[in-house]
Amino acid sequence: MLIDYIQEKSEELRKKKTEFRSLNRELNKFYSKDLRDELNAKREEIKKIRAEVSEHLYENLQELLLIKRYFPELFSVLLEDDGIGDLVKKKDWLISRKEEKGEQAQIRLDEIRMWRAQLREAKKFVEKWPRPRIDARSIGATWPILKEIVEGEPEKRDVVEAIEKKGRALVREGWSVLLNSSLIGNQLGLFIEKIKKLVSEEKMKRNEFEKARGKGSVPEYEALRAYEKSRKERERMERVCSHLILANPAFLEKMKKELRLGKKNKTELERMIERTVVRKINETVWHKEMKKKLNVD
Repeated sequence: MLIDYIQEKSEELRKKKTEFRSLNRELNKFYSKDLRDELNAKREEIKKIRAEVSEHLYENLQELLLIKRYFPELFSVLLEDDGIGDLVKKKDWLISRKEEKGEQAQIRLDEIRMWRAQLREAKKFVEKWPRPRIDARSIGATWPILKEIVEGEPEKRDVVEAIEKKGRALVREGWSVLLNSSLIGNQLGLFIEKIKKLVSEEKMKRNEFEKARGKGSVPEYEALRAYEKSRKERERMERVCSHLILANPAFLEKMKKELRLGKKNKTELERMIERTVVRKINETVWHKEMKKKLNVD
């Protein structure tokens, strides 16, 4: 069960973080190359575990949703957990998302895009403003989105911070809308095209690296770095696509059902969906097992 995995990884991360802090204190007292290397190794271990937990949560979003729905107090505890709390928080908005009808979702997405455009224009204006303070009413008349985030005569830097904060919130809201079944297919299609270009670029960089072998350490090293950079970007985009697919279980199940009909000449997106594992849960059985595990009626 997901809760068992979370408890195990939470304890593992807490232990690793304690070891990391201990090593960091020692390094602050006296410098040692061995200590520094050990500290860096511990940091990489923590990073690797966190990445693994994040992927596992994506693969088990349905069960995480059920934990929040049936055991809200437990979910609140997970949010505050020292080991994995921040990772659970990053998935909370996904499981809290509500599906919208196609036309309604598109209207909302267009509004978000308009608001983000206003924020970009307003930020450029504020950054060039020669005085330390700005009249909120004046800029709010030009960019209505600012009316809800600034008032009075705030300092210039406070306005910039408010704009950036609102911008981040709108980005997340935009992704929440794009995850709707009526829109997600188009977004995935755009990402698939980008992945195809990245695959071609990676092949080119790999060939350049092979040609650079034996031509001196510097050219070979630079070619290797360029190849690794293109490979990592391709892998990153593939993870993004995978996360988008997993973030909408209903869309994933619908697509898989269509693919089971035996369609030929599958697209790259359809092949990716076919490879994606769906972790099905019998809600009634799961709920009964969780109540027994938590010793609740």
